[in-house]
Amino acid sequence: MKYFLALFFAGVFFLSACKDESSDEPQAIPVTTEESIEKLDTVFSAKSVELLNQLAFSKYARTQSAPVDWTTFRMVTSSHDDSMLLSQFVSDTAFYKKYGKLLKYSPDSSMFIDLDSYNIDFHHNSQGQLSPIEKGPDTEISLVELADNERTRLLFLGPGNSVEEATWINNEDLLLIGYHASDTTNQRTPVIWRYHIPTKTFYIYESDDKTIGGQLVNWRKERFRQISSSPKTLI
Repeated sequence: MKYFLALFFAGVFFLSACKDESSDEPQAIPVTTEESIEKLDTVFSAKSVELLNQLAFSKYARTQSAPVDWTTFRMVTSSHDDSMLLSQFVSDTAFYKKYGKLLKYSPDSSMFIDLDSYNIDFHHNSQGQLSPIEKGPDTEISLVELADNERTRLLFLGPGNSVEEATWINNEDLLLIGYHASDTTNQRTPVIWRYHIPTKTFYIYESDDKTIGGQLVNWRKERFRQISSSPKTLI
């Protein structure tokens, strides 16, 4: 009996020691990444602001002594869409000659954002320069996947609304930068649509700085002027 009691107390001592030892181990601390902070605070992270500041539009705004403050944007809503319009993308030389310099390619070049081909065409003016012609008041923004030659409509906007700039955060996330026009005040509210491709989710940001909308209108003219002035870009 004494032998079994000794074994019993020895076992209790051993388990107690193990418990005490395990309680001394450091506990895992949740890692808060810059991206998670961005989602919690509904603002763009410092890394995203740096990316936005490198856009051609941002550089143009600085030359006009009106730099854009991207920290004024706040996320107002998010949405998930499984029913986006899909169509076949016809890859031909004429398309790339006309719109090639306007396309926004993903970092791995497997996709591009098409801002303009739906409602913008070009013609030669009397000076032999290419000038943009609007084919209609609506705007369609598309994502083209080159492996499947598939076009996905990301946004379709009516008159008074537009997207004038775009960029990629990585191969799965992109930003579309534009504005919504008010029917009553005629003011343009600047909007950024952040789209996550794998989940088909939009995160929509807006800014109270209405001057950004006007800057985007001016940038539209400037980016077409820069493209059209290149003799080797369009035919």
